[in-house]
Amino acid sequence: AGIAHEIRNPLAAIAQANALMAEDADTPAQRQLTQMVNDNVERLKRIVDDVMEVAPGGPTTTAPVIDLTALVGAVCSEWARTARLPLDERSALKVMLPQHAIGTRFEPDHLRRVLVNLLDNGYRHASGRSGSVQVHLYPDGDDVVTLSVASDGDPIPPDVERYLFEPFFSTRSRGTGLGLYICKELCERYGASIDYRLLSAHHAARNEFYLAMRREALEAPAPTLH
Repeated sequence: AGIAHEIRNPLAAIAQANALMAEDADTPAQRQLTQMVNDNVERLKRIVDDVMEVAPGGPTTTAPVIDLTALVGAVCSEWARTARLPLDERSALKVMLPQHAIGTRFEPDHLRRVLVNLLDNGYRHASGRSGSVQVHLYPDGDDVVTLSVASDGDPIPPDVERYLFEPFFSTRSRGTGLGLYICKELCERYGASIDYRLLSAHHAARNEFYLAMRREALEAPAPTLH
């Protein structure tokens, strides 16, 4: 965390100097080089932010009890629009939500980050066909609620599966290898867990990442005058 913090200042200086050079870039080769610098600066910024996110010693606050049904629905809708996917039966994204509100204790922005990471990963490896990425939120007994994100991509090999949640492990050349590790750290921060399993062959979307969270009672809304 200390190293990541120290990287920020020189990284900002590099970004500023590159922006100034980009203003005077006249040839395609010059513009290509300044764009390369910019792309890699942004990549380093993301790595620094990821490291700082899970660094120990950060501020700790009690997370609120949130309506999972509403939050998951909102995040999936936002993500679909960003990915330019339709929100109908033709969509590659299929979302299954309960008809009632379900509460858990989790920081909304952190849960949003976990869900978006799983959606990005699932869609990256999915076929793109209708329902190739499936989100399912459901109560799992009286005390637990499960959030599942499954895709129809090729099964994850066993030699990769064992390292999925390890820091700096990635199967992509430009991946930081911190995405699933951060998901795991954020889940554990709020008493939740995250894991992967390969579903049986009769499931269209077999690659499943799932969160198990403790159920909490939602506070009743305060009475208002109408």
